[in-house]
Amino acid sequence: MTPDKSNNSSGIEVDGMYFETLVSERKYNIPIFEEETPIKFGARITNNSSTPYRFELPHFVPEILNPHGKLMEMSFRRNATRFVEESDIPLIMSGESLEYWMDVKFKWYNKNCIELTGYALYGGILSFYNFKPTKYQIRMKYVNDLSTRKVRLSAGFTEHGDFWTGQIATNFVNFRLR
Repeated sequence: MTPDKSNNSSGIEVDGMYFETLVSERKYNIPIFEEETPIKFGARITNNSSTPYRFELPHFVPEILNPHGKLMEMSFRRNATRFVEESDIPLIMSGESLEYWMDVKFKWYNKNCIELTGYALYGGILSFYNFKPTKYQIRMKYVNDLSTRKVRLSAGFTEHGDFWTGQIATNFVNFRLR
């Protein structure tokens, strides 16, 4: 899996942290009505700083540009809440990289509308609507203002003081629905 090299750089660096957009494939087939087409996209985080940092991976959310270069509206709803797992908040040591992948799918919302939907934010469901067979662009966005967090794990609460703070939006990567 390689990031898109069509931009001047393949990623973006903020405070010694390097972020790249990952897309498992560049072309996806429109699903047959009442079926689904699974896709994967996400972000690679490389720690080029001298400080280990923790990220809350489910807080990476996608932004998609339509064929006209406008941000598509994301719908968000919640069907359940799940506990945070240690794998959701990994500590990335200096010199290490980590890949975070979201599993989403294209499916028919109704006979006239193709939807992209998946899980995010500990039991939330995100959706984008009205896909057609054409080119789109995607990137991942992350915002965190708190370096210390009390996190609710299944065994109870624990506090971590090593979260990276800031906000990023990775570079856009092209994909096509056909």
